[in-house]
Amino acid sequence: MQRFPASVIFLCLALSGSVSIGTSQNSVPVDSIQIAAEDSLRLHQKEVQALLQEEFHEMTRFPLGSRIESWSHVLDMEVTRGNISRVQRFWFTPKENRAMIWLPDSSRSNECLFFDPETDRLASIFPSNSNGTLIPKAMAVKMGLNGNATETVSKRQSNWKTQPSDSLLTVSLSDGETTIEVVLGEKSSWQALGVTAWLSMQPVPGFSLPPQASKQPIVSFEQTNKDGIVLYQFRVVNIEQLEIPFTLDLSSIRVDDPTRPLMVIAKEWAEQNKANQQKETQDQSED
Repeated sequence: MQRFPASVIFLCLALSGSVSIGTSQNSVPVDSIQIAAEDSLRLHQKEVQALLQEEFHEMTRFPLGSRIESWSHVLDMEVTRGNISRVQRFWFTPKENRAMIWLPDSSRSNECLFFDPETDRLASIFPSNSNGTLIPKAMAVKMGLNGNATETVSKRQSNWKTQPSDSLLTVSLSDGETTIEVVLGEKSSWQALGVTAWLSMQPVPGFSLPPQASKQPIVSFEQTNKDGIVLYQFRVVNIEQLEIPFTLDLSSIRVDDPTRPLMVIAKEWAEQNKANQQKETQDQSED
């Protein structure tokens, strides 16, 4: 049976609230304790708990990855859903199936979503302070953050109709319940790929896009119901190649995994600690 060091067991119990730190087993009448002493005791308890909490976090965190990711292009998109509009920022590198990172709401915080198709790992991260949390797959599916089936249909399968327009190409598609109207920009494969990649990671059902969307980027998109109410809408605010690529060292981003139980983490820590002690003993004997 695996035996944990006393410090590990004590840490687990303290964090779970099973033990009280810094208090006496004997009850002391309140009127016999000076107020200053009580304040000092409470302060000491808070300091100990803070140190334990920090140690616990260091035990649970691990690097998001081992490589350095770099994105050469950026896309800003204004999204309207449920009468709420927000601007998202999405970084990407055209024609490369690599990790993606985006700001769901660039006006509120710097909390980004990060997705790595190689590991199928989704995380909420804060690049500014190098920490984050993995999002369990079941939760990602429930929140619609695991990607959708957006794709560009072939000309043979296309039911899209061209709408009269004096400038940009406008196409529409209706199934009787909803109508989608898409405005396409001038030919640019890398822009078209960027918009499609962004749309494929949105928390909405996947769309079958018009065949032209593989070469001509979507400038605006509007989905309405049969009553003319807007269900989902977005438009490109900005899309460009960066002068300096956005780079992120995944090894510097430490993340928590909420699916890992505390005792599992403690066991891993104990095993690693034992291995380190054995190595130190071996190194000393060799010297």
